[in-house]
Amino acid sequence: MKIGRSFGTQIAAHKVEPNAHALSVITIDADKDWQGYSITNFKLLELIHCGGIRLEDTLADDLCWSGIIIEGTAGEDLAQFETVYRKSDEKYWLAKADDAATMPVAAMALEAISADATGKFLLYGWIRNDAWSLTAGSPAYQSAATAGQVTTTIPEASGNQVQRVGMALTDVIAHFNPMYTVFEIT
Repeated sequence: MKIGRSFGTQIAAHKVEPNAHALSVITIDADKDWQGYSITNFKLLELIHCGGIRLEDTLADDLCWSGIIIEGTAGEDLAQFETVYRKSDEKYWLAKADDAATMPVAAMALEAISADATGKFLLYGWIRNDAWSLTAGSPAYQSAATAGQVTTTIPEASGNQVQRVGMALTDVIAHFNPMYTVFEIT
């Protein structure tokens, strides 16, 4: 089965033939048995003119996500979809807009992660939670009332930090894209 094409030779589902030079398309099917192989440890992924990496933004299932992630260590117990900042100890802690020391938001936990455990964090992407009731197009900000939570209301009290962390695409899907510009309400 082909997963792409190259100049001069075919790309097999589980290995690249010796003379393969470039791929024009790769589609990774989560149901595909890669027999122990994976696409990891790229030294450089170079995109050609008009090329791109497609991230899913329609998200058909509850509590799923698509985006650019990292693995990191939690500084405290984190729940799925809580927003975090990175502290000088190189761990991720809950962000809260009423405390400048816990800002800016850098990522979002993609799973429940225990303190001092390693887990997945979203840097940029889309998340779906069917328990949400969002208004499409509404901007999202870090909450000053609840650590790790996002709100569509600007935290207006004096001393609060204002950081836009994304926007609602639908009533249950949000785009997470934390802006590192943070304003303080005076």
